[in-house]
Amino acid sequence: MILSRLTAAIRQQNWFAVALEFIIVIAGVVIGFQITAWNAARAETAREAAYLQQLDVELTTIVSTLERRGEEADAYFNWVTLFLEGAETGDPELAQEGSWGLNAITEVVRANIVPAVLTELISTGELRLVRDTELRNALASIPQMHNDSQSRMEQMAMRLSPVAFEISQRFEARLEGVADIENANYTTETLQFDFDAVAQDETFLRRLNYAALQNRFQASHLLSRRKELEIIRDQVRAEITERGFE
Repeated sequence: MILSRLTAAIRQQNWFAVALEFIIVIAGVVIGFQITAWNAARAETAREAAYLQQLDVELTTIVSTLERRGEEADAYFNWVTLFLEGAETGDPELAQEGSWGLNAITEVVRANIVPAVLTELISTGELRLVRDTELRNALASIPQMHNDSQSRMEQMAMRLSPVAFEISQRFEARLEGVADIENANYTTETLQFDFDAVAQDETFLRRLNYAALQNRFQASHLLSRRKELEIIRDQVRAEITERGFE
């Protein structure tokens, strides 16, 4: 219809009508593009809101996991401290009480600190949807943070491996009562050892002290990562609140 009117106006040399028809066509195109752009912006904002809410959920879960891992590391340290105190004071009962720590003091605690939704954001290029530059950069730093942690834990595991082997040579595990994992009865007697031989072996005790120190390094690292992720999680929450995404 517009084309026929435009053709007729040109034939009649009605240049005002020609100009008006052009303006109408151009305005229609511009408005159409604008509506499309508005709809696209609204869709992107909705996706950003969904991503931020999921990041809040997953980061909260990871923070809780790191907190539990830190508590586990503390428990291992406390046990082995009892054992070392018993060995130092000549108290076999105290050493036996803390012997369970020997089963775990060389354990290296690992945790995946990269939210699954962040992996999706990065792999699909959708991280650009996060408008706040500071928050976007903080989120982008998490994978490298994870890689650094994994590298540190691998190095720690290599350092502790000889100590773990030596512990396995000196302590005998009792399997009675632990075969059925649903009704396992782990006690302070699960690990047996020659108290006098162990208490008089200064070299071995120094290695246990070394393992306990590595445990503290590990606990400190877990705490540091937890605090860093809590800061990022709080940034996510602040953005959700500020943008009205609740």
